[in-house]
Amino acid sequence: MAYIGSPYYHLYQMNSAVNNNNKAAFAEMIDIDSIRKIHKDNIAWKTQQIVPQQGQGNIISQMARQGAKILGNAAVDTMIDANSILASLRQASPIWDQVSYAFFESPTRFTVRIGKLGRNPIFVQMTLQDWNWRITGIYD
Repeated sequence: MAYIGSPYYHLYQMNSAVNNNNKAAFAEMIDIDSIRKIHKDNIAWKTQQIVPQQGQGNIISQMARQGAKILGNAAVDTMIDANSILASLRQASPIWDQVSYAFFESPTRFTVRIGKLGRNPIFVQMTLQDWNWRITGIYD
């Protein structure tokens, strides 16, 4: 029973850290490397969709994709950190009052939707890591 309630308790702790602007407590709740990886993967996917793939011999397309990857990765590493995530969540504060969905997706994944569909909600993905729930993805 404690297992089922543990991500909701973590959500409560996240709400408290965001409302109180507690940067140290919030930093312990997130896996910044996982969050950055998701954003880098999204940039790579979007680049593949936008830049034409006119065969392996098209050096310009390959250079454009590689340049976008390098610049995108640098931007993610520079702009996404615990403080920037905390700031974006503070805009939706109080989180507890804005939660419109919070359920298990699998035994080790829990998803929270902050805000209503159609009104730019923020999705928070939590993953069970070493018996602790950590934020591993933020989607807005």
